Amino acid sequence: MKKYGILLLLILFCSTLPGQELRIEEHREFPKTTRVIDAKFSSFRNYFALTKIPYTFEVYDRNWNQVFKHSGSQDRSFGELCFSPDERFLALASYKGLGDIGIVSLKDMKVIQLLRGHNYRVNDLQFSHNNNFLASVEYSNKLIIWKLEGNRFSKHQEFIYNDEVSNVEFSFDDNFLLTADDNGYVTVYRYVKDKYEEIQKIKCVYSYIYGLDYHPSRHEFVAGNSAGLLRYRMAGDRFLPLDSLKNNLDVSNDINYSPTGKLLTIPDQNDITILDMESSPPRPVDAIYRHDFRTFCARFSDDGQYLASSAADSLLIIWEISPIEASRRSQISSWVNDRLTSAQRKILTYDVVNDIYNGVDKTMTEPRDEFETTAEYEKRHKVLEEWTLSIIQKKTEEKYELEPEGKSQVKIPVQDILGYNADKEIYKIRFLETDAGVVIPVSQAKSFREKWTRSVIIANKTRDGSAYSFSYSNFQLRVPGLEGTFAVTPVENPFNFNDRRSAQPSPDEPQASDPGTDESSTGEGIISHALLFATNVYDSFTELVNPVLDANTIAAELSENYGVSTEVVLNPSLSETADKLREYASRSYRENENLIVFFAGHGVYDQVFKEGYVISTDSRADDISKTSYLSHSNLRTMINNIGCRHIFLVMDVCFGGTIDPYLAKSSHRGAMEMYKDIPKEEFIERKTKYKSRLYLTSGGNEYVPDGRSGFHSPFARRFIEALRMYGGDDGILTTGEIMQYVEKVDPQPRFGEFGDNEPGSDFILISR
Repeated sequence: MKKYGILLLLILFCSTLPGQELRIEEHREFPKTTRVIDAKFSSFRNYFALTKIPYTFEVYDRNWNQVFKHSGSQDRSFGELCFSPDERFLALASYKGLGDIGIVSLKDMKVIQLLRGHNYRVNDLQFSHNNNFLASVEYSNKLIIWKLEGNRFSKHQEFIYNDEVSNVEFSFDDNFLLTADDNGYVTVYRYVKDKYEEIQKIKCVYSYIYGLDYHPSRHEFVAGNSAGLLRYRMAGDRFLPLDSLKNNLDVSNDINYSPTGKLLTIPDQNDITILDMESSPPRPVDAIYRHDFRTFCARFSDDGQYLASSAADSLLIIWEISPIEASRRSQISSWVNDRLTSAQRKILTYDVVNDIYNGVDKTMTEPRDEFETTAEYEKRHKVLEEWTLSIIQKKTEEKYELEPEGKSQVKIPVQDILGYNADKEIYKIRFLETDAGVVIPVSQAKSFREKWTRSVIIANKTRDGSAYSFSYSNFQLRVPGLEGTFAVTPVENPFNFNDRRSAQPSPDEPQASDPGTDESSTGEGIISHALLFATNVYDSFTELVNPVLDANTIAAELSENYGVSTEVVLNPSLSETADKLREYASRSYRENENLIVFFAGHGVYDQVFKEGYVISTDSRADDISKTSYLSHSNLRTMINNIGCRHIFLVMDVCFGGTIDPYLAKSSHRGAMEMYKDIPKEEFIERKTKYKSRLYLTSGGNEYVPDGRSGFHSPFARRFIEALRMYGGDDGILTTGEIMQYVEKVDPQPRFGEFGDNEPGSDFILISR
């Protein structure tokens, strides 16, 4: 007879683990507030995430400190979530609407992309184990496979069903992809030449399949519903029934294998049943009766230390559970003290893990008896750590196709270039999944940009004494056609976790130079900086398609052709925007410095307050008092108090023109004619003589269009065209010339002054 509500666990049968029974103890209970929908550990247990009703998403680090929280629209709740195996991304279903998927960068806890393609609620989603794909299924009848290229996901394949699709699972080696539907079918796809092709359709049960999971190391899966659990195993090129377990077992939600597949957890109405999967048929060995109402999930951490359970009673409990064997990948991670670089986490796929695991000397991994001293243990573990790291380093070189350079060096390809700081002459690049700074003079930077795909990084590869692993150091960039090499400073040494060093700029975002110390200039004595805010993704408002593209394009033009030091801030919250403006206001500036501040995104005008606002990513649609918005009054004050003498504010937002309460209508049309015979040096002196606080907005007190995806907004397109005029014959671009390009955009852009602007002032850019 079941006894509900008790803390003790009832052992239903003898454990199949010889002489050992499962020990399950409560580790922590999250505050009982609202119903938890989903809860998962990341692959290396550096993160734990949950979603709950209403509309809340939270992420915790391995010490249970909350590192991210997001609340969405009240008209819906968040859904399923999943981590990428390399802990680079987290995918969150129903981030904005029922049919979308938010992609969160775990490095900086920012939503970097919103995937649209589903029309209804996303029921389930999962990353492939090689990190290349994300599969998602919807309440209606669709499976979408998204492919990762660089930092962006794009729709790769789409399949339409006749019924609702409830679950999706990749096999451990990604050779197979399985879906389950509400008509009792499991559809099997095989990976062939970068595509998944349907090879089998299995009628498992006669109604909705609630649970589906693939074995961690065998081509075997389980599916279940209220009729019980069925297990299938690959035989030849088909999955065939293996066995089943009914006996009043009611699979009511997600089922989950333990890290090695020996156990399976099943939400069984109000309880959680734990099955021994090494027996045939599977049989119960333990159960959790802690929850009072419909259990949702019970998921193991990959290291086998914890089990997370949630239910409709609003309880989320973390259990310590033993003896549970960790996955092989988790064991390998522990051999190097869980210190893996980004590239090393990514290459630990099933085949690589098995090669490392099967090749290790097992006497190094097995625990000794009670007579082993601490010194003996540390010596043994150090040998294991060195050996494991050496194999991981070798596998990293193989996976990224690195080539030797002589006897003691290795050649590494450049993955991407991320931006150039002309003032500090630093390129931000990416190689082996890490960001790095490389100092390249302006005169040679353009050549590198043209040849970066053929450029390589040379690193020294040395080994000390009897050490197994190598030390990789002295990273140098070699560019075809340029003499010598350029020093590269990676944020993270991709081969040795402990060798971390500071790179310029930081890995999180491109850094603007410090105007107080920078001695370089864009030419003609003018030093220019640009701070660009761009928001595509919003918590409570419709998404936009072009602000990030617009800002990045404008930043590239300013950097490459005007020598401007640029910083782009993507999808900032209100506090992040304010903090960044405060940072710029705290700097010291010299007389010959310019600053452009650019905003792209949503804007709004309040008829009651007679005030315009910039909408941040976390601004709330139901915020009547507008405290979660950046008011134009505050923005004017913030920017006006930045110590730079010449500031040009450009706003591509709705109602941007209300930055000036009087919607100034002045225009600089024809301004260049009066200066056409003045020497260039005198012209520059006249233009920079007076303090400037000028603005240019994409419209007045009205909405402005976002434009077609990938084609820039109408305003940004004309603004970019103005930049690409490069100042005409004299190479000097003024606000008047910019106005000649943008003034015919519909709606009409607005130009004017604010703050401490002095009469006769202007803002200029000097092209290279």
